[in-house]
This record gives sequence, structure tokens and C-alpha cells, in this order.
Amino acid sequence: MTKDSDVDDANIIWIGGPAAAGKTTVSRLFAQKHGFVYYSVDAHAFAHEKRAAAAGIHVLGTGPGDFDRRPMIIEDVRSLAAGVTVVVEGAFVTPSMAGVGENAVWLMPSQDEQRARLERRDPGGDHEGCVWGWGLVRSQLQNTGARVIVVDGQTVEQTVMAVEQMFKDFLEK
Repeated sequence: MTKDSDVDDANIIWIGGPAAAGKTTVSRLFAQKHGFVYYSVDAHAFAHEKRAAAAGIHVLGTGPGDFDRRPMIIEDVRSLAAGVTVVVEGAFVTPSMAGVGENAVWLMPSQDEQRARLERRDPGGDHEGCVWGWGLVRSQLQNTGARVIVVDGQTVEQTVMAVEQMFKDFLEK
């Protein structure tokens, strides 16, 4: 069940999705409500890039890279506290990293919904990279059996409730 011999995936909840899906807001609220630790992969992106460069698997300054962040995330999660549940979220959370089991979910807007959210966030901004990322996430989810919550038209509260429903069995333990 685990991909790392001394890390219990049962203590990690993975939440992924493209930009403007609501991952950060929903993950923070969900973690706070249930007494879990919140961890943002995106907030650690530069630190991960530096670590990957130091390990010789990435060239610093060339962008986020496509190196495997999972070992770095697991190392970071280990350092937080033993035996706690950690909600790990971010655009870099992929099905290949997190798996598609019961401890992972992806928040997915339609492309129109994503564009509308990006425009509200940054009126008139250049959103093409984020829209490209939507396609990448969608392609990674296809044919995987991953659990997906379509967030179109949902409030933050409704999305938090949908995440809670996805993790109902976990929360009842």
C-alpha cells in the first residue's frame, strides 16, 4: 500500500487538481476543521527544485521540472510530526505520485469554469499556462480510476463537504 517502506500513506490525504480548482482553500479549511496538518506542495516548489538540483536530477532555474517530488514530500511530511494526518495539496500532486487510492482526490473544474476563476483571480492576466495545465491534469487522470470532484458552480463550503464525503470512511476511523 505504501510506496516508501517507513511512511504510512494512511496518514496522508492527497488533494490535487489544476490551477483555480480550489485546492489550497479547500485543503486548508478541511485540514483545520479536522485537526490535520496542512502541507502545500506548491509552496515548497522552489525548495524542491533546489534539492533536485543539488541531487543532480534538475538544473536550477529551468522551471519547476518533471522530477519526482514524492521522496521530498515524504521527507517533509516525516519532519512534521509522527502519527499525524497530513493533507498534502498542490498542482504538482499527480496520480503517479499520490496513487489513485482512497486517500487521494482531484478537484477538477471544466475548462470554462477554470478560465472564469482565473479571470476573477487576475483580471486580464495571461492564463494560458494554467489552461495548458488543466489539460495536463485531465490527461493524467484519464483511465486511472482516480477519484474526482467536479467543482463547477460549487461554493468553497460545498467543495469542502464533497471532500469530506470522499473521505467519509477515513474520517469515521
